[in-house]
Amino acid sequence: MLSSLLCPTRVLSFEDLSPADFAQAVAYLGRGPAKVAVLVDGRPFPERERLVAGLRRAYETVLLDRVSPDPLASDIDAMLGSGALAGAELLVGIGGGSVLDSAKALAALAPAPGARLADCLGPAPSRRLEAKGLPLLLVPTTAGTGAEVTKVGVYRDGTGRKHTLGSPFLQADAALLVGALAAAMPPELAASTGFDALDHALESLWNRNAAPATIEAATEAAVAVLGRLPRSYEAARALAAGGRPDPAAALAMLEASAMAGFAFGITGTAMGHALSFVLTEEWRVPHGAACAFSIEDCLRWARRDPAIEARLGRVGAAALGVPPGRGAEALLGRILELKAAMGLPSSFRELGVELGPGELRRRFARAFEDPKMANTRPAAEPEAVYAFLEAKA
Repeated sequence: MLSSLLCPTRVLSFEDLSPADFAQAVAYLGRGPAKVAVLVDGRPFPERERLVAGLRRAYETVLLDRVSPDPLASDIDAMLGSGALAGAELLVGIGGGSVLDSAKALAALAPAPGARLADCLGPAPSRRLEAKGLPLLLVPTTAGTGAEVTKVGVYRDGTGRKHTLGSPFLQADAALLVGALAAAMPPELAASTGFDALDHALESLWNRNAAPATIEAATEAAVAVLGRLPRSYEAARALAAGGRPDPAAALAMLEASAMAGFAFGITGTAMGHALSFVLTEEWRVPHGAACAFSIEDCLRWARRDPAIEARLGRVGAAALGVPPGRGAEALLGRILELKAAMGLPSSFRELGVELGPGELRRRFARAFEDPKMANTRPAAEPEAVYAFLEAKA
């Protein structure tokens, strides 16, 4: 992953990792810490618990687990105020994107007495992140968010609205990609997080902040996701049917997701993510499925720009073996094929959502106030976006 040179987070890959080696990694990163804080979610997960047990044997270890999907600022503030982080010299986050984003905020704010994440959110925050916090090690257990290598986190306020918070002080010091952890994903999670990674890569290509280096990284990432996601998904299906886990397939997807993270960590995301926030806030659609919902429509819109059409043509040519002039159309067809095969939604009916007259426009109007929407190239036109959303109703 040469594109890792774009990212200040040190990234190491393993098909499997022993508890002793995990503890050694913590020793190196924390300079021999006496006390380590570990953030997880509340679900039972034997592979993760094996690694945490290795830390408990080596260090004083405090475990925190107040994490919900699309993390609540109030949960993070409660953990900050609990005193559990007192004396901790390193924070480890092991989990999916919600755990990793929560860990970023905890690490950044832990050294600041009385700090509240809620004060850092929204268009006019009363507080800004101003200094490096605890050393931070992130270990993803899903292959799609790329949160382990980016300087952004997504958090819900007290009203349920999602906010993107970006700061170099949220960047992890190191990330460990461990195939054995991500190999436990169920098929629906493998599909939705895989499409999240694909959306990250593609949104970096049709992005106003795109630059030659990010275009190369995003192209590499998109080709990797398209090549690796089917095997990862089939491995997850086989595991659900009683088969054996495939850590090699999971690691390949973890690396593809990180590649996409290297790109969108610089450019930011765009239209698809702005729309996805509304789907999650209004109807609790899981983030990856919400990103998949409109990915084909965003791609069709992006193709109006000849330069972006050429970028997408390169992806299609490399991933699907077609001439570059036919690559963007082949890419669109492959995306639709994968969505159908993996049961990802393309209509409000498939989400179980019924919309009354005028409701769609009322609910989605705020997406055009989202800075992510402004990253889209060609510039998003509300009437065109409403038209493709209405076609899904």
